[in-house]
Amino acid sequence: MSKGIFHNNILPLADRMFRYAASMLTSSATAQDVVQDSLLKIWDKRKSLNTIENPEAWALRVVRNGCLDQIRRNRFTAFDDSEAVRMYVNNEDTMVYQDQVKWYQEAIDQLPEKQKEVFHLREVEQMNYREISKVMGITESDVKVNLHRARNSVRDIMKKVEAYGVNRIIAG
Repeated sequence: MSKGIFHNNILPLADRMFRYAASMLTSSATAQDVVQDSLLKIWDKRKSLNTIENPEAWALRVVRNGCLDQIRRNRFTAFDDSEAVRMYVNNEDTMVYQDQVKWYQEAIDQLPEKQKEVFHLREVEQMNYREISKVMGITESDVKVNLHRARNSVRDIMKKVEAYGVNRIIAG
């Protein structure tokens, strides 16, 4: 039964686990390493997977912990947009879209780490509040507060970008 849970519930999450790791780390190669290590850790615990209430949230928490360990070990700057954002934007004809993505990423980069993480899990990974609270180890109300603050901050920064231009907001 537990091998089935691993193959049916955990392995299909590999892409989601990678996106989550890539949102926290500066290198996609490092993100791939963290996901691989996380999958190995989860495989080692496969016999107890059927006792875990939400294997998906638990798997993402393992990835999160791996990323935080990696950040602490190597002093990476968390949430760099370098490679992760460029993976989603491939078409040369979409320069305006690329600029908007860059401005949004710059706005997101200005958020405190907890807000960045909640924002990513909700807006990119489409997780619900309960799942986010389990992944991050915080209460659902903390999730809601951090998400609300993150959305407001991003919205305010983007309004300033539209009104005053990027250079004044990003540089200052």
